[in-house]
Amino acid sequence: MAPDWFASSDAPLMAVVLGSGLGGLADSIEAATAIPFDEVPGLPAATASGHRGEFLLGRFAGARIVAMAGRLHAYEGHDAATLGRGMALMAGLAPDAVILSCAAGGLNPRYQTGDLVIVDDHIHLIHGQMGIAALTPGDDSGLRCGRWTCDATFADIAERIGRTDTARVHRGTYLAVSGPNYETRAECRMMRNWGADLVGMSTVPEVVLSSRMGLRTIAIAVVTNMAVPDAPIAASHDDVLTVSSDAGTRLQEIVAAIAESLPPQQANRQDTRQSHSADTHHPRKGLA
Repeated sequence: MAPDWFASSDAPLMAVVLGSGLGGLADSIEAATAIPFDEVPGLPAATASGHRGEFLLGRFAGARIVAMAGRLHAYEGHDAATLGRGMALMAGLAPDAVILSCAAGGLNPRYQTGDLVIVDDHIHLIHGQMGIAALTPGDDSGLRCGRWTCDATFADIAERIGRTDTARVHRGTYLAVSGPNYETRAECRMMRNWGADLVGMSTVPEVVLSSRMGLRTIAIAVVTNMAVPDAPIAASHDDVLTVSSDAGTRLQEIVAAIAESLPPQQANRQDTRQSHSADTHHPRKGLA
């Protein structure tokens, strides 16, 4: 149950999903109330390594925050509706910003381990079906095409804050698969030929659902291993967790900067969301 101050506060609200190894931001949330996934009706416990499997409600950088520390995956045996249920719950709170993070394998040879990539387009192949979304029965709104999924202002903030003399930020296309196996060399070549810069096992269902509900959204991936077939390096989940944990500081700085960019009053939310709807229609932003 959310604390009383959370519902009555005029502070802006952020919804954040923390992927593999990126749970360090969770420790920086002030006055946090934790709610395990399996205490929420309709949600199972998370079983993937590096995923706490709980909602956190609290304060961060002057904003209210509801965070999913971890997420559910198709390889844990969940259908599309279950994968999107946590994001649907957070979206029902009408957040001013949705920030999704994940670990991903780098297919683009220009990328390096530890780089951040703003997901400005995607290919959805979770459950082996292109375009499948977390729809409720009778709801076909997710089937419309042409909806941009990356907020232009948030992307600019992420590039400005995330890039340093030794750290790089890109924009790229994320290919979502069911997992849990890492990719073969032949699969990496196929994915690269399809135009994918990254490959992972999550995130896209949340992007589609959030964008479909008209929320200002950004997804940021950490390149935790390189999936380049002609220079194969065996990926391990332990390495993924280490790299993503190291990138957590930059992600936390980006989340803080986005929080500080939000309007301070609840009364401003609807107008702000409408005013930014045009900003998301940018030729380099991804389609749901």
